[in-house]
Amino acid sequence: MGQRRLWLRVFLGILVGFGVLLFFLEREFLAFGLGKEKGFENWEPLFETISLIREKFYSEDPLDEGKLLEEAIRGVLRALPDPYARYLDPEDYRIETSDTLEGAFSGIGIVIAIRDEKLTVVSPIAGSPAEKAGVKAGDVILAIDGESTLGMSLDQAVKKMRGPEGTRVVLTLRREGVSEDITVEVVRSIIKIQSVSAEVLPEGIGLIRISEFHGRTADEVQKALTDLAAQGVTGFILDLRNNPGGLLSAALVTAGFFVPYGEKLLLVEDRNGKRETITNFIHPLVSAPVVVLVNRGTASGAEILAGILRLAAHALLVGEKTFGKGVIQEISPLSHGGGVIFTVSKYYLADGTDINGQGLVPDVLASGEDEQLKRGIQELKKLLKDHALAS
Repeated sequence: MGQRRLWLRVFLGILVGFGVLLFFLEREFLAFGLGKEKGFENWEPLFETISLIREKFYSEDPLDEGKLLEEAIRGVLRALPDPYARYLDPEDYRIETSDTLEGAFSGIGIVIAIRDEKLTVVSPIAGSPAEKAGVKAGDVILAIDGESTLGMSLDQAVKKMRGPEGTRVVLTLRREGVSEDITVEVVRSIIKIQSVSAEVLPEGIGLIRISEFHGRTADEVQKALTDLAAQGVTGFILDLRNNPGGLLSAALVTAGFFVPYGEKLLLVEDRNGKRETITNFIHPLVSAPVVVLVNRGTASGAEILAGILRLAAHALLVGEKTFGKGVIQEISPLSHGGGVIFTVSKYYLADGTDINGQGLVPDVLASGEDEQLKRGIQELKKLLKDHALAS
């Protein structure tokens, strides 16, 4: 009788223990807000793992749940077939949103992506420490301060290259056409991006350089166009070399200054394959001939602008084949103050041209910065002559 009573107590204990475990797991699922929601059933093993770690994991060091959370997010983003997806901790999120809107940040001044599983320079920012140290668009970053970048996430790479002003970072680079790896030492600094600069060249040619698209770019371009027109400029060279893109809206408004009102600018395709046509929603400021300078570092919004001007403003593209980034990312905030960036749509030029992975091939090929500008001036003079005859 006593033995039966003992077995009964054991059995009840097992039931109670199992019930407590179920209650614990359910509580964990609900805490994450996803475990029991429709469509997230396949994610339950992840929450089970977290619960088991909390309950059973042994370590002499305290469990750092914040680090677990960040690595879990990075793992999910790394598994996406998206070379531009990355995690932002709260500090990075603050910096990244400030970069996008204000055009100022701290670091060495390069834009990077994962291309063919390699950490690749999209472009060095004009005037940045990286550009001055000799970093070029298309360089593969093999190591940062001696640490291999193989398997390194984008956010981890960005964090390693950012740091206090005046400190140094050593990059090991592999460059196409160069047999040996290149080592460069870059001194970090506070970088305030001058998005737009302009000058008048001989024979009434206006040169406008756009280094990146941020919240003030369209206003700066408008002012530059107005100032140059007041100085009697009759044709424009738009320099988009080493422009990695930025705010899509700024690139589209800039395009609108050069093309007719209501002109088709872009086709944007969402995750379901539905396409939306974006048309020019502002009145143009320029009807003069335009030449656009591009190179391997011309990417994303800069490629959009170059492609639109070729189609809608009959602009000539001079330089090198562009980077080939034809997708759009979105920054989404997370509840802990951080955020994530990943691709949310794809764009096509108005004629259906797919830039992604392809890039734009210039009408006139030229290599070397000085040679590209020289050829750009030559081609613009031809356009100005034809324009004068047509008038």
